[in-house]
Amino acid sequence: MARFRCFQSIQQFRWDYLKDSLRVPQGQLFTEGVSSQWSNQDLAPTPPEERKWTYWTFAAFWTAHASDATAWTAGSATVALGLTWWQAWLALNVAHMIGTILIVANGRMASRYHVGFPVCARVSWGMWGSYMAVAMRAVICIIWNGVNTFYAGRLVDVCLQCIWPSWALVANTLPESAGITTRELTGFIIAWFIFQCLTFIHPRDLKWFYVAKSVIVLTAMHGILAWWMRKNGGVHFPSQNSTQLSGTTRAWLWMQAFNSGFGAVSSLTVNQADIARYAKSPNDQLWGQIFVFPLASALPGLFGVLVASASQEMYGAPLWNLWDVTQKMLDQYPHNSGARFGIFLAAGSIALALIGVNLATNCLPFGSDVSALFPKYMNIQRGQFLCCLLGLAIAPWKILQNGTTFLAFLAGYGYWLAPVAAIIFVDYFFIQHGNIVIAELYNGRPGGLYWYKKGWNIRAPIITVLALIPCLPGFAWTISNHVNISLNAARLSTLSFILTYAIAASMYWTSYRIWPKTTSTPNEQFEFIANIVDGEEASIELEDIEKPLSDKLSIRECPSV
Repeated sequence: MARFRCFQSIQQFRWDYLKDSLRVPQGQLFTEGVSSQWSNQDLAPTPPEERKWTYWTFAAFWTAHASDATAWTAGSATVALGLTWWQAWLALNVAHMIGTILIVANGRMASRYHVGFPVCARVSWGMWGSYMAVAMRAVICIIWNGVNTFYAGRLVDVCLQCIWPSWALVANTLPESAGITTRELTGFIIAWFIFQCLTFIHPRDLKWFYVAKSVIVLTAMHGILAWWMRKNGGVHFPSQNSTQLSGTTRAWLWMQAFNSGFGAVSSLTVNQADIARYAKSPNDQLWGQIFVFPLASALPGLFGVLVASASQEMYGAPLWNLWDVTQKMLDQYPHNSGARFGIFLAAGSIALALIGVNLATNCLPFGSDVSALFPKYMNIQRGQFLCCLLGLAIAPWKILQNGTTFLAFLAGYGYWLAPVAAIIFVDYFFIQHGNIVIAELYNGRPGGLYWYKKGWNIRAPIITVLALIPCLPGFAWTISNHVNISLNAARLSTLSFILTYAIAASMYWTSYRIWPKTTSTPNEQFEFIANIVDGEEASIELEDIEKPLSDKLSIRECPSV
């Protein structure tokens, strides 16, 4: 019996030791008297010394993000629908311009109070309710992570053919039902492994990587465009004359492209907080992207449209994704090593760019989310690693089978996130008037300012569900051939993001007009509390500067021995 108790004690000791060793640092600002359920080092407000992102950093980051294969694919995929080049490009850019405004707006709270999305969500959703918003975003981050990694893997496959031409002859050993070939799976695994290694680096420490990425990828895209324009003798847009569409049909196709443009930026409307929290000043995240992102995203989208139109003229069908574009280029040079090297650089640059974007726009948000869900044992870097692992569990190649499927995926991506983004926007600017009590964001006790009813602001989840209902049949129809709906319901799905966003925003605002909030901040002047916090931080910094000077003066005044 004594031996058994001794064995139990040893096992308990080992288990307690393992749990303690897996705990992450809990931070210094709000741990005292606060349950570790609500705070750790990554959930606490970013300290002043870590707010290093200036206007130029944000401009470089968004240029790097916009110089992405996703923007190229969204543009070229709209041509596959039957739109002309200028209609496709206009739809995407109008969506990106409006989307940029929404992105900047949802980054305001984070740039003023220096907290990430999971903590920002507590204001409008409640302490426990924020878990619903966090979980919705986390699931989508996993899916998009897998898609980008597969996209990079297809480009890795092109790179392998550039190095070893015989790689193109490797036989497929996988069944047709797998939806992927042996070569494609190999490229995916290589891209995934490189990506997995980079997850150990915090995205905020990769700002120079993104600066270099923006230059390298734009150069590669210009090279690809120049090759196609020279090969085709320019582009003449045969689809303008050959495709006869009625005005109504073309208008709804334009709306589908417009909605897909929102899908490409929709995640950023909720992810922005995880980046804006590192802003040196609030205006840095504003002016660093309000003009830069629409301009930078216009080029890849235009390039995708032009190359898709040129390939349609040359081969009778548009090449809408970059791996097919670079593969077709490679097929022209079976024995030209110089040309193969150039294509290797182009495909490799874009593959690496996709991996870099994955880190900032999927892994970082997912890391923040799981850090909020499991604050004792998860931080951002561990979450990044887990996100990459879960990216293997989905089948992204199914999503990227054709242009229509890809656009449906983009639209659905934005559709699910639209209510979350709308609620946070309306709550901060029109309900809270920019006044957030930071300490209360870590107060999980009944009676806390953001506790609401049992930790839930019940308005947020109810409005989210109600806002999703109108476009739900259309969304199901776009992703399944077994769903039959009316023409009007199908057309409604082409408005999914903007319509769902507008419904959620108006319903949330109206709910507070009918049932006003029962608690209020001491002063309703916009961002009054934020200004006080900034003043206190400035005073502390001034004291830190003056203290060494006073120490030196006291030493000088000290009489010599």
